[in-house]
Amino acid sequence: MAILILIHKFVLASLELGILLGSLGAVSFMNTVNSAFSLGLVFTCISLFYFVLNADFVAAAQLLIYVGAINVLTLFAVMITDQSEGSSAVSDGIGSSVAFAVCAILFLLLVRMVHNTNWFSLNIHYNLGNSVLTKFDNNVQKIGSKLLGEFVIPFELVSILLLVTLVGAINLARDDKALPDAEESVISPSCDNSFFF
Repeated sequence: MAILILIHKFVLASLELGILLGSLGAVSFMNTVNSAFSLGLVFTCISLFYFVLNADFVAAAQLLIYVGAINVLTLFAVMITDQSEGSSAVSDGIGSSVAFAVCAILFLLLVRMVHNTNWFSLNIHYNLGNSVLTKFDNNVQKIGSKLLGEFVIPFELVSILLLVTLVGAINLARDDKALPDAEESVISPSCDNSFFF
C-alpha cells in the first residue's frame, strides 16, 4: 500500500515538474518553434495529470483539443511567419502596457478565485485499490449540462479567447507587403480566360 502511494506521488511530482519546466521554456525560449514545443509539453503533462486524477474525459479532451489542435495550429502559424532571427516581437508601445494590465487583472482574479474556493468541502473518497469516486461520475452528459448551464459564461469566454488567438495567428501569418498589380495578376488570373464560363 505504501509503495502505491509513493509511486502516485512520484508520478504527480514528475508531471508537475514537466508543467513547470515546459511553462518556463514556453516563455523564455527565444526561438518561437522551441517555445511552441514547450507549450505542447505543458499541454501533454496537464492531460496526463488529469488522467492520473481519474478525470478520463477531461484528459482526452485536453489531449485532443489543446495538443492536437491548438498547439499544432500555433506551430503552423509560427512556421508560416517570416521572422528573422534578430527581430524582436516585443514593442514598447501602449499595446504592451494594456496587455500587461489585462494579464495582471486576470492573474489577480484567478488568485482571488483560488483563495476563496473551499477545496476541502468536496466529499471525495478514494479507494486506492480501484480508485472509486463516490460523488462524481465520469459522465459526459453531466459535464455537458454543467458546461452549457452553470458555466456557460466561462465557456463562451474561452471560445472568444480561441477566436482572438486564431485571428492573431492569421494576422501573424499574413504577409505585410502588398503585391504589385502585375504580380497579383500572375498569381490569380482573371476569370475571363476560364474554361467553364
